Amino acid sequence: MGEQYDTKLEGIDWRYCAAMVGLKLYFDFSNQEYDRITDYEQGQDYLVYNKSVITKERYLAFAEDYFREDMFHTGIEDILYGKSEFSEAQIDMVNAKLTGNTVMKKVFGKMKFDGTNYDAILTLINSNRTQIITETFKNKKNLYANYCNTNLFQEEMSQPHCRLVGYNLDEGRKSRSAAYNFNADSFISADCIEFDFIPFSFSNTFEALFINNNWSFLELCKTNKTFANLVQEEKKEYQVNARNLLFRTIIEASDFLDYDIEVIIKNRDKEYYETLFIRKKAITILKSLKSINALLKPLKLNDNYYINIQEEAVGCIINEVLTDRLIELLLKEETIRHYAIDKLIEINYKIKGLVEEKGEIVMKAKIYSTKKCAEEVVRKIEKNKANKVKAYRQKLTSAIVAGDYDRFCEILLQLSSYSEVSFPFSYDLFEDFEKNKELAYTFVAALDPNAPKIGEGQEETKNKETENN
Repeated sequence: MGEQYDTKLEGIDWRYCAAMVGLKLYFDFSNQEYDRITDYEQGQDYLVYNKSVITKERYLAFAEDYFREDMFHTGIEDILYGKSEFSEAQIDMVNAKLTGNTVMKKVFGKMKFDGTNYDAILTLINSNRTQIITETFKNKKNLYANYCNTNLFQEEMSQPHCRLVGYNLDEGRKSRSAAYNFNADSFISADCIEFDFIPFSFSNTFEALFINNNWSFLELCKTNKTFANLVQEEKKEYQVNARNLLFRTIIEASDFLDYDIEVIIKNRDKEYYETLFIRKKAITILKSLKSINALLKPLKLNDNYYINIQEEAVGCIINEVLTDRLIELLLKEETIRHYAIDKLIEINYKIKGLVEEKGEIVMKAKIYSTKKCAEEVVRKIEKNKANKVKAYRQKLTSAIVAGDYDRFCEILLQLSSYSEVSFPFSYDLFEDFEKNKELAYTFVAALDPNAPKIGEGQEETKNKETENN
């Protein structure tokens, strides 16, 4: 660190990494009043600067600019500046924002916008700007209050505990129980005013994410900026689920992430931070899937309970847990979602590691052969006894859901004899059912008159699934 700087932040843990990302955004901020801060240095895992560049006035201007869409007064300014005539919708919108939160009610009282008093409203905003920004940013549930103890906003390092929620401590009541051997003097905590920059490093979503790929500070800033831009783009059309967007980006963007990463999650409904580790193997599997759009439609179990199939399937990949539960639930549906089941089966054999040493090619060949057998059975039986196919499928589903593999194999032999169709895949099941269970799932799903025919392309199949959804 050069002698001209008095402060150095290092990526000791995620808190310092997030503070560094937020601080870098603060340095890059500029407007008519403030120039960009260029007098700092950044290295592989550190940031050095002078403490004096962190001022309350500049911080509030930065917060107003960065979270402009979350500020009521900036929304009013966007409507009023440069205009003298306003529509009824604009008048109603301004009046709604004048009472948007406690500080706006305090500043404007009972004042209403009538389409002519815009100068008075703009004057009040300018004269109370600091108070409005401070109270809005500090107390809004998706801004500072989501991440930190609001009583410690812009406090220097005088307090003995960290300002982040979940790390914060009422030392008067709990320091003894939190300390080693119930000795309050042994309690160690770390806090710095730079932690006030942490809210700027998270995606501004209900479940906010910070991607802590901290092997390089440059890469850390680049990744989180890229993800923030993706969130903003998605917000234009949809309500953003940041976690699903992250996984979709990993799948679709080959250069986004390609190594083990830590993701810090802050849900607005929870008073603590969560950590999600995504290993290289999980990222490799996600990228190989190409798309998981077939898993978008939730699975309805009853009127009050739905399963987010896509989210649970991705969780299975991350934790290396097979998707058997999801497949079996989908098999029990009246209308089978064939492409969704195919995708879950693909996830299963990739989690099992069957993609190694040309294993994926072999597995795809086995699945193709299994589907061909089911298609032949349906073709032979359906002509005269369509319900017979459904009955066998239900029996096979019940057996595999119950884990009764012997019963499944017994029914399979009966069906082979009844339909006079040979099942070469059954030898794999007889030898090791658990290892080859995906073949059993494939056969049951394909044992359906509405199943996609072997000759149909993947896109055609995908379109049919979308129509069914």
